[in-house]
Amino acid sequence: MGSPIEEALRTDEQIKLATPRGAKQEEEQLEERPEVEIEMGVKYRGQWKGARCHGRGVLSRLDGSRYEGYFEGGRAHGQGKFFFVSGNVYEGQWEQDMAHGFGSYRFADGSTYEGEWYHDQKSGKGIDRWPDGSRYDGQFFQNKKHGLGSYYSTSGVLIYNGEFQHDSMHGAGTYQFSNGRRYVGQWNQGRMDGEGSMEWPDGSKYSGSYKMHLRHGYGTLCWADGRLYRGQWNMGKQDGEGVMVDKDGLERPCKHKNGMELTGGGGGGAPPIPEEQG
Repeated sequence: MGSPIEEALRTDEQIKLATPRGAKQEEEQLEERPEVEIEMGVKYRGQWKGARCHGRGVLSRLDGSRYEGYFEGGRAHGQGKFFFVSGNVYEGQWEQDMAHGFGSYRFADGSTYEGEWYHDQKSGKGIDRWPDGSRYDGQFFQNKKHGLGSYYSTSGVLIYNGEFQHDSMHGAGTYQFSNGRRYVGQWNQGRMDGEGSMEWPDGSKYSGSYKMHLRHGYGTLCWADGRLYRGQWNMGKQDGEGVMVDKDGLERPCKHKNGMELTGGGGGGAPPIPEEQG
């Protein structure tokens, strides 16, 4: 057992031996140099490791674009910021000269993207914001809205929540229209298409098949006053065999062609069909 001083010195030496030397050695190998032209019109100032840009530095191009950040082996790698000639700016993580990881992109018009990147493309979770205040919050793939996401209006109201594919509403989703209508169901390349239901502010409701935004196939429409039609539709209009049900629950078979009933209506006829669009 040595003296307290000897013990302290021994402990200090053990700490030094146990400390990783990689980071310190890396720093010692880096050399700070003034600005130099590394190829025609391309200038670099900052840290070097041998004959390569390595560490923190600034690279400027003849066209006026500029990168400020970290390099590894001559390539942008790590945290950095790129200023485009157009006025656009990307700030975030880089991997081998590509935006990769988490970063933000600001366009000259005020639009922004903040989120995940993969090999220079928006991929993963992110948020698109536009100058008018509207925004998309969700998943991206190869620079397009793809996967689950939500779109908000300029006032922050949720307009659509559901699936996207290649920048279009595609799959299952819910859309809130400005006139109060609400659609829940399937979408195909930005159109209501497949099974779904539409509700109107007055209490009317349709449940059934859609094609290109219109009621098409088999479906049931319930009016606000309690009357109901159950049957076939063609491009938004009653067309084919069906059943009409009055307010008292009495049923009668009916047949329509292009929205016009061919059978005897009775009971004053059906109320007007709620508007599908608008």
